[in-house]
Amino acid sequence: MTVRRWIKAGRIPRAAIEKIVGTLNGRLVVLYGRVSGHGQTGDLDTQVERLRAFAQAERKDAEILVLSDVGSGLKASRRHLQRLLQLVCEDKVAEVVITYEDRLTRFGQEYLATLFACFGVTLTVLEPGAEKTPEQELTDDLLALIASFSGRLYGMRSHKQKELLQCAQAVLSSP
Repeated sequence: MTVRRWIKAGRIPRAAIEKIVGTLNGRLVVLYGRVSGHGQTGDLDTQVERLRAFAQAERKDAEILVLSDVGSGLKASRRHLQRLLQLVCEDKVAEVVITYEDRLTRFGQEYLATLFACFGVTLTVLEPGAEKTPEQELTDDLLALIASFSGRLYGMRSHKQKELLQCAQAVLSSP
């Protein structure tokens, strides 16, 4: 009873108890991979294979769910990210495993860590980044923003170019 009270009060994370006892109480270990664009699907396959290898070696008896998205780390509307968050809120997830820190989101990782902690979910990062100075973090954030907005700008240009090409083809093919 004391341990249950401590878990409810937040004094002990439930995931720590589950790790000691060796049970996940029917909760899932979710392996999550993400890449930014469709041209990186090979990288996504590599991520998923690394995650599966980790799960086979370290989480042999756990029920595994593999989720992956192709989309910007700034987009919160990614289908499988939303599914992951829903499962967490339904208390169906024991652990989320990712390859790199920015796979879930480019910004706001602290919010997700807080949400996971509230539900006793452990976040495991296979390749944690080295400790960075505040200047390095700011530089990385600025570069991520520039890359994201550049991609959106070029994507819009590409979309307009496709529309123009379709229009020109329609005009040329009409009598």
